[in-house]
Amino acid sequence: MKSYSIHVSKIDREDAFKELALAMGGVLQESNSLLTFSGEWGRGKIKKYHLDAGLYMRVWDLYLLKPIELIREALPVYITDNGFTLLCLHTPESIDLKSINQHQQFSKVRERRFALVPDAVNVSLQLNAHLPVQLIDFSISAYWLKQQPGYVHVAGYFNDGIMEDNGIPLLIEPCQAKANMLAAKLIDWLEDQKSDPGVLLPMAEALIKDFLSAPAKEETEKTNGNIELYYEKVKEAEAILISNLQKSPPRMSIIAKTVALSESTLKRYFKLIYGKSVYEYYLNRKMEMARTLMLQRPYSVNEIAEMMGYEKVSHFIEIFKKHHGYSPGTIKRKHSEMLSS
Repeated sequence: MKSYSIHVSKIDREDAFKELALAMGGVLQESNSLLTFSGEWGRGKIKKYHLDAGLYMRVWDLYLLKPIELIREALPVYITDNGFTLLCLHTPESIDLKSINQHQQFSKVRERRFALVPDAVNVSLQLNAHLPVQLIDFSISAYWLKQQPGYVHVAGYFNDGIMEDNGIPLLIEPCQAKANMLAAKLIDWLEDQKSDPGVLLPMAEALIKDFLSAPAKEETEKTNGNIELYYEKVKEAEAILISNLQKSPPRMSIIAKTVALSESTLKRYFKLIYGKSVYEYYLNRKMEMARTLMLQRPYSVNEIAEMMGYEKVSHFIEIFKKHHGYSPGTIKRKHSEMLSS
């Protein structure tokens, strides 16, 4: 059976729904926020919601007589502002992820799944005929997503994981039981006009957080399981930092290359093992060394600053005070008073 192609735009575009209605021969209702159709395409409803600043939702509940390919073309980065589309496939038996950029998807998503795709890449979905088609798609700004617990792990996937492995810019996670129930309620909303609209945002947020929690949990389990594997390499990185306490530390890329780890892996396991980021750990040890030198040797503050690799004494004093809670001059004076008493 021939598949018909329809281009869909980001939900937050005012004219997006009008274009979709025209393509599917549907009727717009409720101030152009509800699209209904019945005819040669099949029957069904599509509803859009503006839930929050930077968060839009579109709910699809269809029964098609013809297969349809939905094509969402990539937008330039300066337009997308690093935004994302999150798909919740409630009826995976009737929805195929057909392609992401130039990558063809040949296997069906055989269970209820989330799929997160950056707005800066192409994506197409195949909606199959003669089966219920139910899905929810969110348009999420980077700003909104950054406020959510679990965002760091998702960002890490797109920033580090797939780029290093030359993979597909797509993150797929299974829906948990709670998410399936929430998705069903949101889809039922199309028919229940008496429900309280005030619960829409909390339900949508809960659905999104369910997705965000999956990679966070997976990342934690993976990281904890690999501590022993990377421990010696992280210790090598620490030794490099210690050897550079009296000057500026090497760039992170150089340290990572020296110990044969990626920057992201080194940062992740360093913090897990030492409880601080690489820079925090380095600065802590540097300031402790400066304090020790100040107490054990009759050096002036200017001399200590020069020994620790600071061109400006004022910069050294500022960092020392921020770290220890008092200035270098204060600690020297108190130490002298203690020795003379």
